[in-house]
Amino acid sequence: MKTLKQISFIFFWLITGYLLLPQTECRAQVIKMSAKDLTKASSAVLYGKCSNIKCEWNEKKDIIYTYVTIAPEGYIKGNLGSESVIAVPGGRVGNIIYEVSEMPVFTEGEEVVVFVSKGKTGRNLVTGGFQGKMRIEKDAKTGKRMVQGYYPEVKADAETKGAGQSGKPENVSLEDFISELRGYLNN
Repeated sequence: MKTLKQISFIFFWLITGYLLLPQTECRAQVIKMSAKDLTKASSAVLYGKCSNIKCEWNEKKDIIYTYVTIAPEGYIKGNLGSESVIAVPGGRVGNIIYEVSEMPVFTEGEEVVVFVSKGKTGRNLVTGGFQGKMRIEKDAKTGKRMVQGYYPEVKADAETKGAGQSGKPENVSLEDFISELRGYLNN
């Protein structure tokens, strides 16, 4: 009987302790950013074609960076010159692959819109991780160039309790997207 009381006592305090401990929250590594947020946080916003991709170790040989060269067709904000080199953490050197979650992946020849900010080391980095790179593709029906994976801003209302991103990405014409981003620069 004494053993049953001891087990009950221990069980009671374990359950009580569990209920009283603060619950921890898991958070994503990247904060959701709207096109407006990305534009304001970036030192440069450009669109163009990926002309070269190469992976190299950093100076300490503890991180691999993928250096993406973009031939800009145009700048929406800032100017990085006739060729922009953007460093993306992660890549492959020889048989060693260094993966960094939440980072965008570029391929040679693809057309992109990229939001760029300066890192602490002076490297040009993609603002907002994967959110800072949007692919441009030609629409088969209209022939217009479309920005893929754009999350439009949601107006604040009683249901959403604030502005933010809609749950579903959209495709928008490159011209409309450029006009929208330029509008954010005037606010």
